[in-house]
Amino acid sequence: MTSFVLAFLSLALLLGIYAFIGLPLGGRRRRVLMSGFFALLLAGLFFGYSDMLGRPKSTRLELLRSGDHDAKVLGSYIREGSGIYLWLLLPGTPEPRYYVLPWDEKTASALQQAIEDNARQHGGGIVMQLPFERSWDKRAPVFHPLPQPKLPDKGGAPPPAPLYAAPEQGA
Repeated sequence: MTSFVLAFLSLALLLGIYAFIGLPLGGRRRRVLMSGFFALLLAGLFFGYSDMLGRPKSTRLELLRSGDHDAKVLGSYIREGSGIYLWLLLPGTPEPRYYVLPWDEKTASALQQAIEDNARQHGGGIVMQLPFERSWDKRAPVFHPLPQPKLPDKGGAPPPAPLYAAPEQGA
């Protein structure tokens, strides 16, 4: 289960318990109103949660991740004065996540420099160090290109030569 489904189900369970504790205490009209309110609240929460899935998460609010791993930058969008939007592939997660860094000119120029270095060198990608570091020292995250990927090993037996059978050979 994804964290979205777990969050929705746990909140629905809590609201359900709250709503159905109050149901036996009232008359028919109160029970109908409470059930309708509960159904509308669940629908609003579901669509509100699903809308939040498409929005970037601030790196300041990331509580579950530590800052000691490198994150691969899959995409970036810099909006001057507003923020630096990053699509990151974190170690241990199969899908990319969408984050926003607070606007900082030094961080933006470091990201631009890493993009240019990556394009000039080998195009292997960009890595971001310290994406969620928790410390009093407010250093900007460090961007740098990935090292050149390892070439395939040489040596060993050559690959088998393909055999060609002509149509007249009855293949």
